[in-house]
Amino acid sequence: MNSTRRIVIRGGRVIDPSQGIDRIANLAITAGRILGIGADTPQERDDVIDASGLVVCPGFIDLHTHLR
Repeated sequence: MNSTRRIVIRGGRVIDPSQGIDRIANLAITAGRILGIGADTPQERDDVIDASGLVVCPGFIDLHTHLR
């Protein structure tokens, strides 16, 4: 039995400037790696996160700092 579960982020606006992607799609992840971006239907065994109305993109960095 495979203990690694697939996570599907469903219906979010997927943005990745490095790949030229900006569209509403599902994102499948396993073991911390992106398996694919598309309209795949989540399986019953998948953990599903509903991202409708949200943005899914590479991490943001807060550059606001105070150096004293």
